[in-house]
Amino acid sequence: MNTPMLKTERLILRPFKSEDAINVFNCWESDPDVAKYMFWTSHNDIDKTKEWIAFELGQIEKQDWYRFAIELKDTNELIGTALIYYEEEVKCWEIGYNLGKKFWGKGYTTEAMEKVIEFAKNKLNLTQIVGRYAKENFASGTVMKKLGFKYEKDIPYECNDGMVRREGIQCRLVLSDNYKY
Repeated sequence: MNTPMLKTERLILRPFKSEDAINVFNCWESDPDVAKYMFWTSHNDIDKTKEWIAFELGQIEKQDWYRFAIELKDTNELIGTALIYYEEEVKCWEIGYNLGKKFWGKGYTTEAMEKVIEFAKNKLNLTQIVGRYAKENFASGTVMKKLGFKYEKDIPYECNDGMVRREGIQCRLVLSDNYKY
């Protein structure tokens, strides 16, 4: 299944397009504060963002990778990204997300990820999803709790292409009554 378009009350979640590169770069990829707890490093030139967009365009038809561009419904402004993918390291589907800094604290991440989780449950038929975050990233922990994820264990957590190591938390969301921890 190709990455679909999803809609919420305030947001449109859609596949990325090549023309998104400049907005992605300006909104979050060039911001070290957004990248602080991410697996990737911030981009210092637009060509790195164009390479990332090209990678994402190559994933649209995959069956184990669904990355969504998050837009505000009212303005079509690109504000961030939401992801659900199969993570071989944990042998489970995992979520990821980030928003441009000016959009933090408005509930957009939770709203977007609720829709992604609904898609995962109803279209991908998943029974569980893993989420991981740096312990000091309280905002991400709050999002995970709002989404219903439960603490599973402490983990090492690498950021910025492995250049920064932090303590992290792995949590799990059970989507099926039949699944046992």
